[in-house]
Amino acid sequence: MDIAGLLALLASPARRALESLGIMRLGDIAKHSRAEIEGLHGIGPNAMKRIELAMKEAGLVFKPEKVAKTAKGTGKAEASRAKAGHATVDQYILSYPRATQEALRKMRELIRSAAPEASERISYHMPTFYLNGNLVYFGAFTHHIGLYPLPHVLTSFQEELKGYKVGKGSIQFPLDQELPAELIMRIVRFRVEENLGKPKKPKKK
Repeated sequence: MDIAGLLALLASPARRALESLGIMRLGDIAKHSRAEIEGLHGIGPNAMKRIELAMKEAGLVFKPEKVAKTAKGTGKAEASRAKAGHATVDQYILSYPRATQEALRKMRELIRSAAPEASERISYHMPTFYLNGNLVYFGAFTHHIGLYPLPHVLTSFQEELKGYKVGKGSIQFPLDQELPAELIMRIVRFRVEENLGKPKKPKKK
């Protein structure tokens, strides 16, 4: 199976998730770890099964996870993270190395400041802020923190995002750089205005 065959089997959110990484062939998926692919907004359990099957048929494997070293020289947090489900955002953050935790907490604080009425949840294996619908997602990867508003939002901020790698609905903020606080908060406020302008979703009984 080639990449076209795989994409034909995936739902639109999963296809967009792979496209956001610039994946043009199956071999491109192998450049990423399983956790990176599984953590993408739009990649659910069914999509992962199809991706894994396509890679197996092509004789490909995911990029190995980087194991975080502890004071004793070994660490399994990174290797087990792809298999571990996180019930809360706090659990998600604590599963990462300390430096990455700091960046995740900073991102969380910025989103909270821009959307104080939003609630938190885990969706698609990622921290998600919810306000009359999903507002934004964010997550950690080997070299960056990803923020996931919607594709049209990136178009509205394309001039200010020229210094960052962006995909369809995703922005990558390198871990070795300070998060652009004001820009992130304005993007979140933009999403807040959009969601508050929609009819409110009925509460589930």
